[in-house]
Amino acid sequence: MRLVGREKGRNCAKLWGISQYAIDLEVNGIPYQFVPYTLFLFASALMTLALAVYGMRHRHVPGTDILALCMMIGTLWSVSNVFEVSAMTMEHKLFWANLQYIAYSLGPVAWFLTSCQFTGRAHWIQWKTVLPLFIIPALTIFLVWFDPVWGLVRTNLTLNTAGPIYVLDKQYGPWFLVHFAQSYALNFASIFLAGQAALNKNSIYRGQALFLLGGIGLVVISNLLYVLGVRPVSHDITPLVFSVASGLMFWAIYRFDLFSLVPIAWERVLDAMETGVVVVDESGRVVDLNPAFSRMFGSKDGIGMLLEDISPELASLERKSGTDQHLEMKHRIQEQENFYDVSVSIVTDRLSRVRGKVMVITDITALKLAQARLSLEQQELAIAQERTRFTQDLHDNLGQALAFSSLQVRAICRELDRGNTEKTRTYTHRLGEVLHEIQQEMRAYVHGMRAREYENTSLRMLLEKQLQILREHDDFRSEDIVLNLTGEGFSPEEKMQICQIVREALSNILKHSAATSVHVELFPSGLNWILSIVDNGVGFDPNQALHAKQGGSGLAIISERASLLGGKLHISSMPGRTEIRVEFPLTKGDHNDAHYDCR
Repeated sequence: MRLVGREKGRNCAKLWGISQYAIDLEVNGIPYQFVPYTLFLFASALMTLALAVYGMRHRHVPGTDILALCMMIGTLWSVSNVFEVSAMTMEHKLFWANLQYIAYSLGPVAWFLTSCQFTGRAHWIQWKTVLPLFIIPALTIFLVWFDPVWGLVRTNLTLNTAGPIYVLDKQYGPWFLVHFAQSYALNFASIFLAGQAALNKNSIYRGQALFLLGGIGLVVISNLLYVLGVRPVSHDITPLVFSVASGLMFWAIYRFDLFSLVPIAWERVLDAMETGVVVVDESGRVVDLNPAFSRMFGSKDGIGMLLEDISPELASLERKSGTDQHLEMKHRIQEQENFYDVSVSIVTDRLSRVRGKVMVITDITALKLAQARLSLEQQELAIAQERTRFTQDLHDNLGQALAFSSLQVRAICRELDRGNTEKTRTYTHRLGEVLHEIQQEMRAYVHGMRAREYENTSLRMLLEKQLQILREHDDFRSEDIVLNLTGEGFSPEEKMQICQIVREALSNILKHSAATSVHVELFPSGLNWILSIVDNGVGFDPNQALHAKQGGSGLAIISERASLLGGKLHISSMPGRTEIRVEFPLTKGDHNDAHYDCR
């Protein structure tokens, strides 16, 4: 080891506050010199290595694995730069300079991946999108080793020994421009993503983003100035700047938990939601939707379409004026009826002008089916309890009367055997009175049972029981029998008349029409209720059927039932479509008491 003072007049400037002295080292015949500046490079390497170790130990936290890669690249850059600065021969300087191109090429890719992970764009990091980013870096790393022959990355390589530190002079080749273009495109993309996060005043990640932006920006600007020839010294100080960036990273980790709290992409949240979300503009055109909405309404390519083309039901809700809305709707897809809970919110600009609407749709079909099953079970339980009570009443009352009648019959037989006609007449008269009482009581029970059935059971359930007969018939498919019922609130007497009309109409359809589909509807129209039974049978002549001596009794019964409701019967029939239509007036309270039947 020997000390050699190198003082060259104009090159006596101090580097980082330390006088330029060198110590030549003979290491296996390879000459190196000690440069005080390399102490800072070693410090930078230790800091980046510490961050790399931290990232590896905490690789379960999103983003730390990519941070570790960035810091390993920084460590390689600093260590290689130490030996390049210290080397005194062309061969060894070129070797360490070539090794640094691994950091030059991979660094921008690693910074870009770090920015994507931090700013909530982790879904961009996929093999099919990331692998192409490594093509140019891989070729650059390969080509630099052949620069003395091909000169594609660097050309005219010479060793400049004029200063206190030997410098490798070169000119950039054609491939360097390709490497430069990709590297700085990625660098500026990283700065843009980090800057975008830092400018978001409402984000809890703003402090973290500022430190990430500062770290990336220092490294990128330092290297760019060196490449463009704007440099305070003759060699690249970017590895030294890496130590400053590492310090910012360390502070961000302990001050803001840089990678412990990583923002989640809003797009990923929407994609993962089971709730459908659609955004429409003022004209009702879809501008955005999530996969759940596409599954609900069978629209894979809905963006740009009119909402009315996807779902007329949703479009009718969207056209309603006013503020935010919350309501329920039905939607049929491929003969399957689904129920949805829809929340509509207004989207306004900074001037409070309406620009569109956001609709959040939750599938509540399972809930509705569960409610229907619960209602049915409750009704069946009520029926079972009523049957138990009826059985007990029969046992307590009619049972005793029948037992007494049995005793009377035995007494009559006994007196007849004795020839006592007077007592026989008395017992027979008493038996007749008891049987008359039993008959009256049975009539009261039957009337009471029917009244309670129509009182406790919804009209929908009563009509569904009648339609079930058609569904079990071979000539009908279940989906071809439709019941549309709007409104409830009918009295037991009205329910009975409506059910009798429908029962008689269905009986005629089964006997005479040869139909394959039946639609039963009940809905309000003005001041009247409309009961409509439509089939696709062979049809008939209404006038002839109503006045026929035989075969018209069913229509006559329907007409009588319509009169009891205070309404009229209208019949229209032709081959393929027959409608039995009964119009009867709204009873008092129907406007307020009628409600959508969810039972």
